[in-house]
Amino acid sequence: MRVYARRPPHGPPSKVLKLLLRKLLQGALMIAVVSAATFALLSSAGGDALAGMYENPQVSQETIERMRAVYGLDRPVAERYAGWLAKAAAGDLGDSFYYRTPVAGLVLGRLGNTLVLSALALIMALGAAAILSYLQARYGGRTLDTVIEAVVLVAASVPGIVLALVFLLIIAATPAAGRGWLSTLLAAAALGMPLTAVFLAQLSRGLQEAMREDFVRLARAKGLGETAIILRHAWRAAVAPVITLFGLSIGALVGGSVVVETILGWPGIGALTVTAVQSRDVPLVMGIVLIAAVAVWLGNTIAELLQVVNDKRLRNAEEI
Repeated sequence: MRVYARRPPHGPPSKVLKLLLRKLLQGALMIAVVSAATFALLSSAGGDALAGMYENPQVSQETIERMRAVYGLDRPVAERYAGWLAKAAAGDLGDSFYYRTPVAGLVLGRLGNTLVLSALALIMALGAAAILSYLQARYGGRTLDTVIEAVVLVAASVPGIVLALVFLLIIAATPAAGRGWLSTLLAAAALGMPLTAVFLAQLSRGLQEAMREDFVRLARAKGLGETAIILRHAWRAAVAPVITLFGLSIGALVGGSVVVETILGWPGIGALTVTAVQSRDVPLVMGIVLIAAVAVWLGNTIAELLQVVNDKRLRNAEEI
């Protein structure tokens, strides 16, 4: 159970600093655990990036063994992981076996494309949820309730692979001159559709509950209009759970873009993951996992900071 006590006036900055330090420690521990588990799973799966060379009669056994020694694939798993972790801590993620290029530059280059797609997906999902939930709180009515229920049901039910395939047909039927921007928007829509259902369901319910609270009745008694009441008072109360979902969705978008990017041909980190796994490119897979873990940690941290900014009780109170 959480009990809150008033802090001295100088408390809020200290609370934010403690929050950041705590999140940094949590992030370091999470990255260590996730990377160790991924490395162990990849090693136990059998085979490596050089396994396919054994089937090539033109490459001798001695040549393959020498290459395994050069890449360190002949060493024990624990020793290889320790070496990878030490280099990763220094910013060196090694070289990709498949692309023959540094992993860090390759992953960060593709990550930029995925972040653009994720940002558009979040804007679409939050925009649709905010507009529909506002209209429902402002005007009400069975028609709007039915529309919102239908949107939530469809957005949550349609599989991402089906949506991506439908959008792929639309893109193929579009003239070449307009495919660039259309493919970007449709890829973002496919990625953000599940989030639309989550944001809309939460925000709609939150606004409906907030509009029945005493502070809303007091605002009406003071003569404020419905729009002002929703935007100034009810919205802040309803948006708190959505902030948490927003933070969690950042990592989910970065890590869950595999299907959309692969089907629609978007050159992001999701499509890169498929290639890395198919080619058994361990350094590249580890680099992608590391970036995805950092994205999840960053999203959670941003969500907690936004909660502190949005809720005065969290800024002026201390958890005991």
